[in-house]
Amino acid sequence: MTAVAVGVVCAVFARLAVASPDLLVPAMDYGAADCSFCHLSPQGGEAHNERGLWLVEQRERRGVEKIDVAWLAARDARVAKTEPAPRARVRVADLPAIKALAADRKRTVDYTTAHGDWPAYGGGLRAHKYSPLGQISADNVDDLGIAWVWEAFDNHRYTGLSNRRRTPDGFKATPLMVAGRMFVRTAFSAVAAIDPITGETLWTFDPGTGDGPRPPVFGFSTRGLAYHRGDAGDRVLLVTSDGWLIALSAETGKPFPDFGVDGRVDLTKGLRRPLSRRANTWNYAPALCGDVVVLGNQTHDGSHMLRNWQENVPLGDVRGFDAVTGRQVWVFKTIPQAGEFGNETWGEESWRWMGNTNVWSMMSCDPELGMVYLPVTAPSSHFYGGLRPGDNLFGTSLVAVDARTGTRKWHFQTVHHDIWDYDLPAAPVVADLVVNGKRIKAVAQVSKVGFLYVFDRVTGEPLWPIEERAVPASALEGEKAAAKQPFPTWPPPFEMQGLGEDDLVNFTPELHRRARKELEGIRTGGLFLPPSTEGSLAVPGWGGGANWGGAAFDPETRVLYVASRREPLLMRAVKMPLSRNGMPYRIRPSGVDIDGLPVVKPPWSSITAYQLDTGEVAWKVANGRGPKDHPLLKGLDLPDLGDRWNAPGLLVTKHLIFHGHRSAAGTTLRALDKSTGALVWEHPLQGTHQDAPPAAYVAGGRQFVVIATGANVQPARLTAFRLP
Repeated sequence: MTAVAVGVVCAVFARLAVASPDLLVPAMDYGAADCSFCHLSPQGGEAHNERGLWLVEQRERRGVEKIDVAWLAARDARVAKTEPAPRARVRVADLPAIKALAADRKRTVDYTTAHGDWPAYGGGLRAHKYSPLGQISADNVDDLGIAWVWEAFDNHRYTGLSNRRRTPDGFKATPLMVAGRMFVRTAFSAVAAIDPITGETLWTFDPGTGDGPRPPVFGFSTRGLAYHRGDAGDRVLLVTSDGWLIALSAETGKPFPDFGVDGRVDLTKGLRRPLSRRANTWNYAPALCGDVVVLGNQTHDGSHMLRNWQENVPLGDVRGFDAVTGRQVWVFKTIPQAGEFGNETWGEESWRWMGNTNVWSMMSCDPELGMVYLPVTAPSSHFYGGLRPGDNLFGTSLVAVDARTGTRKWHFQTVHHDIWDYDLPAAPVVADLVVNGKRIKAVAQVSKVGFLYVFDRVTGEPLWPIEERAVPASALEGEKAAAKQPFPTWPPPFEMQGLGEDDLVNFTPELHRRARKELEGIRTGGLFLPPSTEGSLAVPGWGGGANWGGAAFDPETRVLYVASRREPLLMRAVKMPLSRNGMPYRIRPSGVDIDGLPVVKPPWSSITAYQLDTGEVAWKVANGRGPKDHPLLKGLDLPDLGDRWNAPGLLVTKHLIFHGHRSAAGTTLRALDKSTGALVWEHPLQGTHQDAPPAAYVAGGRQFVVIATGANVQPARLTAFRLP
């Protein structure tokens, strides 16, 4: 089997479904092509497949800390180690030359996209991923050509078989574009400034993260940066994977020496207990709100399995720092301490030692209100809550805080006592709506469970009623699942929720029979079915629904767009000695497939548009052709099924939706009709898209669209398109 590089190898880190790209080379000996070697997803970090579960079980049987890929010799044949098979090179188009305009460097910086820039990860601080630029439309999109391709200056760290033990996570960056320059963070936490017209590198900064040990979770990984304009000079705010906040001069790339201590802020310090670099990482773009930069962190999902874990489970507290000095100005405790609001929701004094409950994804800001919106995730352990009885505020909650003080303004918990890892995975969308003729300052949150939650962003009141409904109890020893969970009555969900007989795939009688066979003995039912010893099917699974690609919002039409995937997961609890991992059960989600086809009806990935003034679904389309050529589907006349595991970030412009798309045929940049979701154009890309949203900007009088590609064994690239 040739190792075609479309993702990270799926060797398993420690005891959880976390991708370990450092094990790529030995796994290639056994035919590893991507993360689906031992995970369900080509990107990894999701549930294990049969091979991944086998490796984990071998590790536990042998009583060692780390998996050795050589164990596969007992079950899999070795193959010749080869370089990744190259795809056809995508060529830069022969476009007429353009030059920078003086106005490009003089545009207003108000942290919106109104002037042709892309000054924040989500376009603006409100996380719209929207640009009002209208040069590119359905009438001329066929004329788009590649203006330039930029390759990361630190790709040398891992390209070539001899160097791949430093293989990073896929390149998931969205660049910034401000005042005539583009800025991007690499997987190794380095930063480059790029000429937006030519793709030429203007300056680079390397903090040294790539020379150190591999960070936890996804290792060397990236999402983005923040930008701040102030009297002390324009600065690019970098958070490194190994826990440093650094402010760089936008002009030169040099650190501001008076920021923090010697130009850096150590993010492992400043909380009620220190953060270990072995259990915490920082890959996501900081959130700016006024002169405060707001940071969360990504904690090791297996922190409860580390030695002496109850003594230092990593905290998920969110912090605000002065964007000019680096001084820590506030802390919001995601697990309330003694005497604080919500402390009573942590039984048996679990608040004293509990951790995680972090913000690992992007946040958003209403600069006029001075409020930051935090999508908080699940506590430890993600699938068993017997040691943390109660609802567990502010786990899996949307929390609004004052950007100046960190004071909680309001919150809404979307999952009580989360035992499914149903994190809020993406930035809340700050949206101004007109509901029943009344102007409403709203905030909309997409979720892994497939609900779209919409609130008044000033008060936290839901725009449409949310009901607390009874859900199944848990039969696991020590576990007390929440008796009720919140169900929005409107808008309708964008993803399948729970599983009934009518939800099983039924293209042919044989497929339907096999789907029923796969689910024999497994508990199925509605949303929020707890894990069980016989196995419970979670629909959606912990990968969504929506994921970190999040939603996009057109403030002119007030339509919200969200990409979603449909991947049920089996949640089976296995009784374990407490001495093994601190919990009485081991719960590892795994897939339930029919020779690679889901057991549920399609679309297996989709894009949904909501008219947010009314909450109605404007349209929904399958995201891609899907596996129509699968042997079990041969000869069937089927509509588009949706390409599995696609939930990309979307870019909305005046006329079109743009997104990266990966399938068995390769990766493309796609343009969709905003009013119908119909595909109107696509262009091949070099490298594999990893779900990062594209960005749009103007330079030299032309509108550009730029997108990142690069799976773990591929060079990290940005590809920019424009019209002639």
